[in-house]
Amino acid sequence: MLVTRVFTLLFLLLLLSSCEESTEDLTGLDTIELRKKWRECAYIHAPSSREKQTCDNYEKECTDRQSKGNLACY
Repeated sequence: MLVTRVFTLLFLLLLLSSCEESTEDLTGLDTIELRKKWRECAYIHAPSSREKQTCDNYEKECTDRQSKGNLACY
């Protein structure tokens, strides 16, 4: 019975941690590094939900920089 509770608790913790919102600040990321990570995302054939979220954040940062005249991603 105790083992079941421990596994249930671990499962719930894992589930909650996967729902965590990204706190990564990409505004401080160097243009070259952003471009590199953005291109890596283009070659992922079947991204996981975490990878998809991360790549969407890179895409958003690229769009924000493009609106300011910085063509970081092309």
